[in-house]
Amino acid sequence: MPSNDSILTPELIKIMKIFGLVSVGIVLILSFFNDYRADNSSSKGPDHVTDSNLLYFKNVRQAYYDIDKNREAKLEIYRLKSRFKDKNLIFFNLSLIISRIRNKAYIFIEPSQRLQNEAQVYVRWLKDKQVQDTLGFQQGDRRSHHHFVKKIWPLIDGQTKFQVKIANEWHPILETEEEQAAFSTTAEDYFQLVE
Repeated sequence: MPSNDSILTPELIKIMKIFGLVSVGIVLILSFFNDYRADNSSSKGPDHVTDSNLLYFKNVRQAYYDIDKNREAKLEIYRLKSRFKDKNLIFFNLSLIISRIRNKAYIFIEPSQRLQNEAQVYVRWLKDKQVQDTLGFQQGDRRSHHHFVKKIWPLIDGQTKFQVKIANEWHPILETEEEQAAFSTTAEDYFQLVE
């Protein structure tokens, strides 16, 4: 026998209104934190390090580097043991910075003392005594460092000559085989790490 009692009682309507308002309120509050959502995309970015690449680097390549650990920032800074250290020379040393928390690696150019006063460092390269192009990087900009190394590294072939601008004068850089090998080795290790 059918009942004449209504399913939507005043108490049930009151509960549905409260639930609806609370749901809308939660959605509005969470929309303020939209920037903190999880990144579920397959693209990890150009600096992402896979576990296998990191494992290879730590087991095989790490022996060639001096390690400086920054415990507060949870960063490890790797500098090639055979890097240049003479304060009177003009050179670039590269360092690899690995963030264990973010699974990212960065490459930074550490200019010699004679280049540290230049806010923007410009390098040009020559083939057959003809200037091919000029490229610069800013001292503190990691993207600028990455782009610079990515562009210069393939050009190191023993035939290309490089010059750096200091106080509006061009001076040779990356001249010796040792200097080129130190630059190339670190760059190669970095690109193997992030690919």
